[in-house]
Amino acid sequence: MADFSSHDETHTPQMTAGYIADMTRDLARMARASGLQTLGYILDMARIEAEASRGGETQGCGRANGAPPR
Repeated sequence: MADFSSHDETHTPQMTAGYIADMTRDLARMARASGLQTLGYILDMARIEAEASRGGETQGCGRANGAPPR
C-alpha cells in the first residue's frame, strides 16, 4: 500500500485510487465484523469504484457484500 502521508510526492490518479481501494477494503471488513453490514456494503461499493478507476480488476467473491454468488 502506498504511503500518502508525504506531500512531497506527486501521486497519479491510479495510485490514489489504488490506495483508496486498499483502505476501503480494510474498513469494509472492520464494519462487517462489528455488525455494520450496510456500512460494509457502502465501503465495498467505494472499493469497487476505486478499483475500476485504477484500471484493475475487482477482488472478492463476486458480490460486494462478501457473500458467495447464488
